[in-house]
Amino acid sequence: MENPREHDRIGDDNEAKLAKFCLNHASVCAFRLDQDGAICYVNQESCDSLGYSRAEFLKMSVFDVDPNINKEMWPGHWQQLCVDRSITFESQFLRKDGTLFPIEVTATLIEFEGHNYSMVLIKDIREHRRIYESLCITEFIFNKAPFGIFLTRDGGIITKVNDYACQYLGYTREELCGMHVLDIDQCYSEQEIEQLWLREQKEGIVNFESIHRRKDGTDIPVENIQTLLEVNKELYSASFVKDITERKEAERQRLKMEAQLLHAQKMEAIGTLAGGIAHDFNNILSGIFGFSQLARNSLDSPEKAGHYIDEVFKGAQKATELVQQILTFSRKSTHKEQPLAIYIIIKEALKLLRASIPTTIEIRQTIVSRATVMADPSKIHQVIMNLCTNAYHAMLETGGILAVSLKDVEFAGQDCIQGTNLKPGRYLKLEVSDTGIGMTANTMEKIFEPYFTTKPSDKGTGLGLAVVFGIVEEHKGHIKVYSEPEKGATFHVYFPIIEKTPDPYVLKKEEKAPEKGSETILFVDDEESVRTVVQALLQGLGYTVIVFSNGSQAFEAYKKDPSQYDLVITDMTMPGITGLQLAQKIFAIQSGQPVVLCTGHSELTNKEKAMAAGIRAYYEKPVILKEFSKTIRRVLDRAG
Repeated sequence: MENPREHDRIGDDNEAKLAKFCLNHASVCAFRLDQDGAICYVNQESCDSLGYSRAEFLKMSVFDVDPNINKEMWPGHWQQLCVDRSITFESQFLRKDGTLFPIEVTATLIEFEGHNYSMVLIKDIREHRRIYESLCITEFIFNKAPFGIFLTRDGGIITKVNDYACQYLGYTREELCGMHVLDIDQCYSEQEIEQLWLREQKEGIVNFESIHRRKDGTDIPVENIQTLLEVNKELYSASFVKDITERKEAERQRLKMEAQLLHAQKMEAIGTLAGGIAHDFNNILSGIFGFSQLARNSLDSPEKAGHYIDEVFKGAQKATELVQQILTFSRKSTHKEQPLAIYIIIKEALKLLRASIPTTIEIRQTIVSRATVMADPSKIHQVIMNLCTNAYHAMLETGGILAVSLKDVEFAGQDCIQGTNLKPGRYLKLEVSDTGIGMTANTMEKIFEPYFTTKPSDKGTGLGLAVVFGIVEEHKGHIKVYSEPEKGATFHVYFPIIEKTPDPYVLKKEEKAPEKGSETILFVDDEESVRTVVQALLQGLGYTVIVFSNGSQAFEAYKKDPSQYDLVITDMTMPGITGLQLAQKIFAIQSGQPVVLCTGHSELTNKEKAMAAGIRAYYEKPVILKEFSKTIRRVLDRAG
């Protein structure tokens, strides 16, 4: 006599037969449970996986195979299923031999012959994507699935879709069936669709992102998982499509927050260093003022006066270098990775740090490696500054030793650091240590979390080490910390070494005499001292220099006789019109006019924007005669 719990007739139409065939031959475990948790149907895969026969199963309930569910809990599960219609959770299944294996359960409420049942699909988590190896699910599950399902033939013609696909695209089932996938997919060509079909045949499952266009013309980002399915000896491509709009928006917001966090942390570090920077500037200015006075007092002794003027020039160069370091560190911009010798960045960073660290803290550096990594100079600068600033705070009251070292290390397969994803190979190891207050194990577990800090609220926001962690991960590296209370802390940072010689990050200035000329230059700057100095310097090199204090006056003069000027040099930030606006007005009269944009620091433009606008050269103040004359000569010679 037929077991009533085994009665599973769905219908006699071809589509129902296809659904039943798919279910019986599915490579995932499938159960149908009644309201009491009794097993009414199992497929062959369930028998094979758990070791029970079909007859044994039909005498059992879900409580016999899932030790995490009992009769007391079942009503709650059933009620949740009735409300949500479909639920997914993780559990364990018990085989007949007593062994357990982890599973992901997807239960869907279905109506069959006037009664509600739970149709359950089981995925072995150890083989995470087994659920996608086949579209062999019942028609009930097919239509209730919380993602779009498409069945297509070779060539991309859609033959079958589920309810969710119709819902998110806005088409009816009749409209979608017969359409080509290219009618809804905005990212792939016919040739690429063919390549995906071939990949499915070779790899079994392909996973990619794309953009689908709804019937109303709007686009939606999707994740598509495709696999081949053979039904009645015909080959189909089964596509499981998930709307990832929320995920994409979350990623966009995350990137935006990371950029804001990175910039905010830069500003925090600059604030921390402000006192030391002011101290260093005051020392530089003291030298400039002092040597200037000595030079004035030594006018009757040209040799002495010349020596003192050289010292004034050295002091001005130190101030220039300090300004450039601060601007590089604080500038809010996007940088690209490049082959980089990190030791150069370390030396620059330690110069800046020395200005803010008390003399009670000794800086020791052991820079051994000259290896190259693929990195963003600005971000590597931040890593070093943040780690050293963190060490400085740990020794603020007691003083101590801040040690920075850089060397090469090599990991074989068995030597890689435990708990990391580092691949075997050569790495650059940056080590920053201090002899400060140290950390407890509990603190070390949290130090890379955003906004975690052991400092008072007015001393920092806890952004530094979180940013360091993010930068290191972004550069495919690893960071590890070692510390004990009252025994200081040591940070080890690893970056993969590349076998490529970097472009020099810091270029050594050539010691050549200023280059002379005889051309006529129109020079515009709103600072009188700059106009006076530049005019005198360039006239000393043989140029004719006509100066103006603002762009409007300069443009009126230029309009009267454009051919008079061989070169225009203009400041960027001025009252009235900017240097870039002046250049554009000049180009409207004479498009080939050579223009040099000279700026101290501007948020309105940068070198890339200036050059794209037709500027021949972009020169950053202060004006150093040798470099300035070299720039002028290069522009004029090219124009000639």
